[in-house]
Amino acid sequence: MVADMARSIAIVGFVTGNTENKRSLSVEADSGNGRDRHGRRTQQERREHTRRALMTAALELTGNGSSFDALSLRQLASKAGVAPSAFYRYFQSLDDLGLAVIHETFRTLREIMGEMATLDIDSSGGAIHVGVQALRGVVSRDHAHLAFLARQRAAGHSVLRREIRSEIRLYASQLATYMARFEPIRSWSVGDVEMLSSMLMATILAGIDSMLEVIARGLDEETTVRDLDAAAAMLERQIRYLNVGATAWRSD
Repeated sequence: MVADMARSIAIVGFVTGNTENKRSLSVEADSGNGRDRHGRRTQQERREHTRRALMTAALELTGNGSSFDALSLRQLASKAGVAPSAFYRYFQSLDDLGLAVIHETFRTLREIMGEMATLDIDSSGGAIHVGVQALRGVVSRDHAHLAFLARQRAAGHSVLRREIRSEIRLYASQLATYMARFEPIRSWSVGDVEMLSSMLMATILAGIDSMLEVIARGLDEETTVRDLDAAAAMLERQIRYLNVGATAWRSD
């Protein structure tokens, strides 16, 4: 049961358990592909490079304290190194750019969500620990993207908040479907499975927020590592608590 719940963390999408093949959420342009025979960027690659540069600029500006809603095209263009008039070649509006960042992040997370489930974990007692540490690694490596989602989820424009809620509901639904494959959850009612998936989702999101807060403090590396370890340990304890309750639960 413990192992099953740890694998369920991967369905939420914030875990990459494969330490040999970690994929970053960085939106920097890919290199190598799409070059012409002289090694120069093709038009398509140049367009993708500029589009991603604008997304990266939005992440950096909001990460430095600017409100996404208050960003100007001039700010974004200057940060991305393009002319302000170029913005509308890639995005219809600022909200459109925000949605692109959200979709990019969730799409990448969906690509890695299955990695945890493929791990050969022979100790059920260590499975949750492995999952939480993988989550900690994702937050440490790609905190700018997850922090953008957290900020927009809490106080962003209504369009962005709705989209993030929609994505989270989708993950919760996927999580419920995944957990329903295992005992004793397999015999639970649909309502009880959805209840557990919602609680696990809320716990993981709160854990992510706690880790992001640690990084946002900007303290020295030793203190940051220590506090991230503490936040991860608390999340692991909370998931274990849910696991104990789920094991003992008798669904109607």
